[in-house]
Amino acid sequence: MNPLPSILLADDEPLFGETTSRYLRNHGYQVNYVMDGHAALKALETQEFQAIIADLDMPGNRDLELLQACRKRFAHTPFVVVTGRPTLPSAIEGIRLGIHDYFLKPFELADLLHSIHRALPNGVAKQEFRSGAYREILGESAAMQDLKAWLDRVSHSNATVLVRGESGTGKELIAREIHQASLRSNQPYITIDCASIPESLIESTLFGHVKGSFTGATADKMGLIAQADRGTVFLDEIGELPLPMQAKLLRVLQFGTFIPVGGTEEVRVDARVIAATNRDLSAEVSRGKFRLDLYYRLSVLEVVPPPLRDRIDDMEMLAQHFLDRIAQRDRKPKWTLHPTAIEALRNYSWPGNVRELQNTIERCGCLAKGQTIYSTDIAASLSKQVTSSAPVMQGSMDTAPKRQRELPSWHGQHAQSEKLYLEGLLAQYQGNVSQAAKAAGITRQGLHKAIVRLGLDIHSFRTKGRSTEAQTS
Repeated sequence: MNPLPSILLADDEPLFGETTSRYLRNHGYQVNYVMDGHAALKALETQEFQAIIADLDMPGNRDLELLQACRKRFAHTPFVVVTGRPTLPSAIEGIRLGIHDYFLKPFELADLLHSIHRALPNGVAKQEFRSGAYREILGESAAMQDLKAWLDRVSHSNATVLVRGESGTGKELIAREIHQASLRSNQPYITIDCASIPESLIESTLFGHVKGSFTGATADKMGLIAQADRGTVFLDEIGELPLPMQAKLLRVLQFGTFIPVGGTEEVRVDARVIAATNRDLSAEVSRGKFRLDLYYRLSVLEVVPPPLRDRIDDMEMLAQHFLDRIAQRDRKPKWTLHPTAIEALRNYSWPGNVRELQNTIERCGCLAKGQTIYSTDIAASLSKQVTSSAPVMQGSMDTAPKRQRELPSWHGQHAQSEKLYLEGLLAQYQGNVSQAAKAAGITRQGLHKAIVRLGLDIHSFRTKGRSTEAQTS
């Protein structure tokens, strides 16, 4: 297994250097970040790099000193210039000295990544670039940084993986990304939803059958596990697998063999197994519903994606991503998130995690009156959720704008959504019943009756408004 390609990054702007380092590491590169030319030259004396990225104008690198030194000692190492203070003479000299690329700040980091990828030899870049990409796993929070770093290690192994976590955290996406980043990426990837296959069919579905093994078996049939040979099989909802099938799966993990239904000869298979569950399998073992030996075999490597409430810093990016995708799909202008909407998203507990966020944002895109999503749009969208036990947003509308704007019609809200809708409405207007009633399109008396009927404390919204003003003054 080859190590990840290594990059030397030299730049005296800490924000740029740290952001770029983190971005490149997330995409499969080792990065040695230094802040001046002297430190860069010292690093070059002790370590071999596949590429060098350096600012033109920083301490220890005046007049292309670093580039000139590199060209004398590392003539074939790709050198990428990044600068916020370009000059024509330095650009011409850089080209003469054979720089690979030249970027004027600010620029898109994705363009830099593509440039580095092109600069590396195919044998280095192809596998290693793939190994750390995880481009479908969105998030830059500390929790997601840790997850991606762990996935890099997991992907380079052939060991069995157990992905366990709450519903909606992206377990299936993680399993697919592990496969795509592994040495098996060009081989089959087979998904098996253990919860959706009838118990009477699950053995044949997983392990196949031979002709004549049961009524209707008119020919041999290859099972899904055999179809994953040399690739990866993903067993979703592994906790739903019946005990007899658990024993048969255990044999696959122990010996790489199984016997099809009605067969007499063992079939050998080389498939990496990734399993996922939202259950506590150790508790299932205690209840006698899951085999302890299978649990040990499955959990050689464990991946635990964080719930959305533990990665609040990713909220705005995720929501905007979903909005942009909807706009592209439906060929509509892009939406933007008002700060009050972002605050609302951050203050909700998201029991359904990223899946719930995606559904909520898509609903906002369908129902919003304009191209800006406000806190009341979030409240109205959340009030449509099917789950009756979803936690109520806490203080999510405190910073809503004090101006009036068009809100969803009062009569358009289902009875079950009244409370959440009114909470968002009253928070936006800081407990001013007259303004809230006018915005909602009902009488003041009608709104007051609803407040009493739902047991809302109007004074709490006025307190929130004053607290928010005090904090921002």
